[in-house]
Amino acid sequence: MNDGCQIPQIGFGTCLMPSPDTERLVGTALVAGYRHIDTARYYRNEARVGKAVPPVTCPENRCGSPANCPSARTHVRQAIDASVGELGTHPDLYLIHWPQQGHYAQTWRALQEAQADGRLRSVGVSDFHRGHLERILGDGGIRPAVNCADLGIAVQAWSPLGAGAVLRDRTIASVAQDVGRSSAQVILRWHLRRGDPVMPKAGAGPRIRENLASDDFVLSPGDMTRTDRIDRGERGRSGPRPAAA
Repeated sequence: MNDGCQIPQIGFGTCLMPSPDTERLVGTALVAGYRHIDTARYYRNEARVGKAVPPVTCPENRCGSPANCPSARTHVRQAIDASVGELGTHPDLYLIHWPQQGHYAQTWRALQEAQADGRLRSVGVSDFHRGHLERILGDGGIRPAVNCADLGIAVQAWSPLGAGAVLRDRTIASVAQDVGRSSAQVILRWHLRRGDPVMPKAGAGPRIRENLASDDFVLSPGDMTRTDRIDRGERGRSGPRPAAA
């Protein structure tokens, strides 16, 4: 990332995962080899994620856990404290989930203060567009480590499988047949070739391990081009397009 820290390129998503299943599935993912777990206050499962992550799993008792935070500056410290309390560890990477009008600039300043204080290793944003980024950078702020945009910022792919909808695409199915892999693996490999960290979600051990095995085969330039052409400019289930900055 642009702050000098590294992030595992394949992570494990837990968005809206049923609470009773979270600890078991996160534990399965850690055993399989994942070292990047996604959670958020909004998901209401940070405590379950924390129970599955033993202190020895990650160096310095810290695991990469992007987390949602409230969009009012006065609540940022309480949000971080709440996440740390639920997780039982300090998240390495903490994100503003949405550029809420009237709040995101001051929230970003508060996150930078928390990073400077050593409470967070890396800070980033989600769903920010160029106008939002230009505003926080224009205030003299540092560049976010991750987002869904450009400006030299790593693009992190939340819900990279499109909640399963992309798995039914005919082009993906054709590429998958050509390379002898599943459609999910082809999609994830496409992201990895682009350099995007991905955060797939899975509800069973075999699928968890299958997703992690998306980095041990090759997509040809032709396969990459065929997949590139699928883009229809659509927005996924992450919500409506944020209001302009």
